[in-house]
Amino acid sequence: MNDVARALDRRTALATVVIALLLGLFAMNELPVGVFQDDGHYMILARAIASGDGYRYMNLPGAPAATHFPPGYPLLLAPLWWIAPRFPANVAYFKLINVALLPIVALAIRALARQSGALSVPVASAVALMSVATVPVLFLNSLLFSETAFMAAFFALLIAGDRFLTRDDAGSVRTTLLLGVAIGALALLRTVGVTLLPAALAVLLWRRRWRDAALLCGGALVLLLPWQIWTSLHAQAVPAAVSGGYGGYGPWLAAAWRDGGAGFVRDVVAVNLRGLLLPLMLFGLNDAPPVVRAAAVAALLALAARGAWRVWPRAPLTILVFVPYGALILLWPFPPDRFLWPLWPIVLMLLVAGGAPLAVPGRAPWARRLAPITLAVLAASLVVWNARTWPTRSWETGQRGNAHMGLAVAAVAATLPRDGLVAADQDAMVHLYAGRPAVPILALTAIQHVRERTERELVAQVDGVISAYHPRWLLVAERESLRAAQALARSGRLKLVAADTAGVLVYDVVR
Repeated sequence: MNDVARALDRRTALATVVIALLLGLFAMNELPVGVFQDDGHYMILARAIASGDGYRYMNLPGAPAATHFPPGYPLLLAPLWWIAPRFPANVAYFKLINVALLPIVALAIRALARQSGALSVPVASAVALMSVATVPVLFLNSLLFSETAFMAAFFALLIAGDRFLTRDDAGSVRTTLLLGVAIGALALLRTVGVTLLPAALAVLLWRRRWRDAALLCGGALVLLLPWQIWTSLHAQAVPAAVSGGYGGYGPWLAAAWRDGGAGFVRDVVAVNLRGLLLPLMLFGLNDAPPVVRAAAVAALLALAARGAWRVWPRAPLTILVFVPYGALILLWPFPPDRFLWPLWPIVLMLLVAGGAPLAVPGRAPWARRLAPITLAVLAASLVVWNARTWPTRSWETGQRGNAHMGLAVAAVAATLPRDGLVAADQDAMVHLYAGRPAVPILALTAIQHVRERTERELVAQVDGVISAYHPRWLLVAERESLRAAQALARSGRLKLVAADTAGVLVYDVVR
């Protein structure tokens, strides 16, 4: 690399960092934490770690061991509780963590595009910035979610993993073990990170690097095995009625598959296949005629497949990870969008890598013309949709609605006597903003991913919460909770005693 190239590299890297930082600050907002439950749970777990209480849900009676979320992100947040312990004044400081991580994500994407996609410095920087400027990525970055930290570690590991896997000789014992440990750490940051392990093992076994495969697996188990032991020992720490929000993933998913059978698995796959079309939104194609959507999908798949074919020799891990990662997306009874967006920068890189080379001489004239035109149209559509959406901040609509409801529920909870337990919608916000223990009225169930829960199912779940925790009050603000509460009130199990002007209903539990 000559002096001119080095100067260009430095300047584009600096520009990438600065623009990504500004984008993170732009996406940051003043809304409270806990509006989507996960962010509130991360705060609760981080505070428990920082205060020396261990990895436990201090908001639930008995402070049960936490098995729902792996501990990586709460461990990242915990030190800030020592620096800024006053809640909710410290919320802005916690949100700045993701703001600071976004430039690291952009640099990692840029490095991945340079190494794996063989893209030029300016093009790789453009791919990185377009990735972090995508509205769903900015939305996730504005929340206290683990996606931004996961993406930074995920792309860094793809770079290191592909360098390791494409070498001709065996890696050193230390390097191989450390790479395995890093994969284990990624899975403890976000469970889906474990998909790197089977992808890397497949490449090593294909290349007959048996020793490296064993060492890599052993390194990953150094961290994965203790977490599995922890979750196994505390599998029954919370009652079944709230396991969808507080229990381990494994038993919850196994129970859903067992109870639903093959028909349930088929329905989950069908729903998630439709969910994979969500990125079409980024090109302004949500309301396009079916033929236009089909043409866009065909064009995207063709360019991405061509890009994958070109990238494969340099980055087998980056390509192969789509197989276990995609299988998890299809089988998991949860909307696939939060799983999709960490893959989005790789898809962008593949589209660019697949579209640009077709413009070189030696190809059929139609291919030379069609590929760059298709890529240009898709790129323009992507930029236009995002540029139109940024000023509206429309992605915050649901977040603001949840914040209003959660704060209203917390305000009502704060007025109730402290000698009774509260069951509430937005229970994490009740604990954080009203400073009292709280349990959920309804927790996530697998079946609601494919259909609405029936009134009978809702009543059974709320009845399970009442039987397990014996709350004194139910604070109801959401539609499904209201359906269950009204049914239980008709049966005499609950009694409506108050209604807040914000729409929060207070029910007494009849003993």
